[in-house]
Amino acid sequence: MSSLSSGYLPTRPSHNMDSHPLESWERPPDDDLGDRNEARPRKRRRKYIAKACNECKRRKIKCNGQSPCQRCGRQRIECVYETPPRPESSAENHETRDRLLTQMTAMQEQITSLTTAVHALTQNTLVSTATALPRSDVAAQRPFRRHSSIKEKESVFQGPTTSAYSLDLAKSSLQRRGIVEEHPDVADAEDGYVDGDEGDTAPSQVIPMAVAASPPRTRHYPSGDPLWTIGKSEALRLCRVYEEEMGIMYPVLELPQLLHQVELLYGAESWPRVPVAQGNEEQLDRTAVHILRLVFACALTAEAAGSSALALSLFESVREVADNFVWGVAGIKNIIFLTLVAIFYFQIDEETLAWRTIGIVERMCLERGLHRRETLNQPSIIKAGKDRVLRLFWSIYILDIRWSFGTGMPFSLEDSDIDPWLPEPEEKTPYLRVMIRYSRIAAKVWKFISAFNNTNEIKKEEMNYLDWQVQRWTADIPPVLNIDSDNVQEEEPRSLRRLRSLLYLRANQLRMLIHRPVLHSAAHIAKYPAESQTVVELAEKSIRFITNLNETTDIYRLQQVTFNWFLVSAVAVVFLAVTQAPTHFSTTCKEEFYMALELIKGFSTRSYISQRLWKSIRSLRKLGPQLMHRPVQSQPEPEWRGGAAVPAETGDLGNVVEVAPSQSTGTQEQSPLDGAQMTRELTEWFEAVGNLETQIMGMAPEGFDAGWQRYDYGEELSSMMKDCF
Repeated sequence: MSSLSSGYLPTRPSHNMDSHPLESWERPPDDDLGDRNEARPRKRRRKYIAKACNECKRRKIKCNGQSPCQRCGRQRIECVYETPPRPESSAENHETRDRLLTQMTAMQEQITSLTTAVHALTQNTLVSTATALPRSDVAAQRPFRRHSSIKEKESVFQGPTTSAYSLDLAKSSLQRRGIVEEHPDVADAEDGYVDGDEGDTAPSQVIPMAVAASPPRTRHYPSGDPLWTIGKSEALRLCRVYEEEMGIMYPVLELPQLLHQVELLYGAESWPRVPVAQGNEEQLDRTAVHILRLVFACALTAEAAGSSALALSLFESVREVADNFVWGVAGIKNIIFLTLVAIFYFQIDEETLAWRTIGIVERMCLERGLHRRETLNQPSIIKAGKDRVLRLFWSIYILDIRWSFGTGMPFSLEDSDIDPWLPEPEEKTPYLRVMIRYSRIAAKVWKFISAFNNTNEIKKEEMNYLDWQVQRWTADIPPVLNIDSDNVQEEEPRSLRRLRSLLYLRANQLRMLIHRPVLHSAAHIAKYPAESQTVVELAEKSIRFITNLNETTDIYRLQQVTFNWFLVSAVAVVFLAVTQAPTHFSTTCKEEFYMALELIKGFSTRSYISQRLWKSIRSLRKLGPQLMHRPVQSQPEPEWRGGAAVPAETGDLGNVVEVAPSQSTGTQEQSPLDGAQMTRELTEWFEAVGNLETQIMGMAPEGFDAGWQRYDYGEELSSMMKDCF
């Protein structure tokens, strides 16, 4: 029986319905598929349009980009584009590019001209602002200068190594002879000192000088940083100026590294880039940029004799950084930065602040252990470079002693505290090596002078031994740095001649300090005639040398802050010698004294150096009436008319001591008219003191006891001229 007849239906295999292959009866016929494909043609993807109208965007459908588009036109609705499409035109695009290029070129020219104008206006405006400000405003805007206290005349210390100390001795000698100030209280008030506690400063005595005034804190540069006023070429030039004027003496920085840092800062541009060296493997940190600012400031002050407004602005931009570094970690870069701060203070003639700052730096060196040999093996020192760290430490050591002698205040580091096995710098820095030996002798001279200042006892053997050490040091100076003062070669390199000149003057200066105690009184001069003659001859040699240097080079003109210390010290020695023993020295020293006055005549009346010298002259003026009323050989006293000495009716002009005819200008004159005025008044004083020889020889002036000559007049001089320089 068949399956149909038996009642069974045919069954399908039990497979999954989703996975079994379709049977032939389950597929549509091929003919039907072909007919369907012919009835429905294949659709093509429309061309993509970058910009669609708002309606097509809302419906998220394709738009043909026309205006109106196909859909909006068919629906008869408004077709709106965010930016109406415009037909592309190659001619119009070319015209647009040309117009933009022209505008960009014009803008670039305007930026260049504006940058140049800003650079010029920056300096001119700063100078004019500083000079036009009221005196009280100038005082308030000198935050990094010392404010003169009302009682500073009594509180400021002038040590025995300063020129002011010598001039104090001269003035005190005159006072002990009866030549005293008339109305000293009035004179002190005229100098800006009054009794009482009415304030901390004397505004009437602040002289509005461009060099003295710090730029206002509210002044802004186009970028907020005066560094932007210095182009790349100028920055490279200033680095070389710094190296020639300061770096060659105190190698705390290396010129190749400075030039490389300038390249990193500026790159291929003419002005500094912001941010610095982004994306480069080698980058400048902020401290390196701050160091560059100080390098530029020091170079600018060297070129402008300390009166650069841009230099003051650069320093102002890093003042807070300096304050933070004082209280921060004693890192090598921080020490370098603060050393440059001290050098800058010296360049603007703030030697006391330089001495104070370098003392802090030296203590940071002690903190870091740079005075010990074992510290050189530390990883951080090795990374910075042993030779570089040694040059840094010894430069700081020299600067501390140098400014201690300039200010007359003790130095911070004793030789006994330094590791005797600490290496000295390498041979490629001969000046630094020579100055290290000089500083060690200077430390001994300091102790000798301090001991005399305390006991007033001259130890001749020790004095001669120290003098021999200085002469031995001079003989051991390498030939490349040694100088024959009688045969100066004008064709030698300027930097080399400056180093030789400084070493020659330092040797003279140290020997003058060793022998100067014999000039403290007439009795000492009589007891030590050979030593007295030696110290005066050394002063005369220094004056002649500086005069020759000024006549043959520009070294003195550019470094007056440095060389005027030697000049003023020599003048003080000559003046002291003439005051104590006019019979012996007034004639022999006259030529050199007048040479020095010719240099003083060229002083800028705005410089702090000339202001201190003028203060000395004003101090001497107070004694003028006493000298002018003192007849030398019982001659009638001159009459005073308008502040000048006029002979009596006898008309005898030969025996009257005329001192200060310039007093007719008034005692309120706080600034000299010019250098010639200072020269004239110092000349009058030199001649007046020289005419006192009859008194020193024992001829008592009228009105004095016969025993007046028994006094030793040198001791009180120091208290009278401490504020002169």
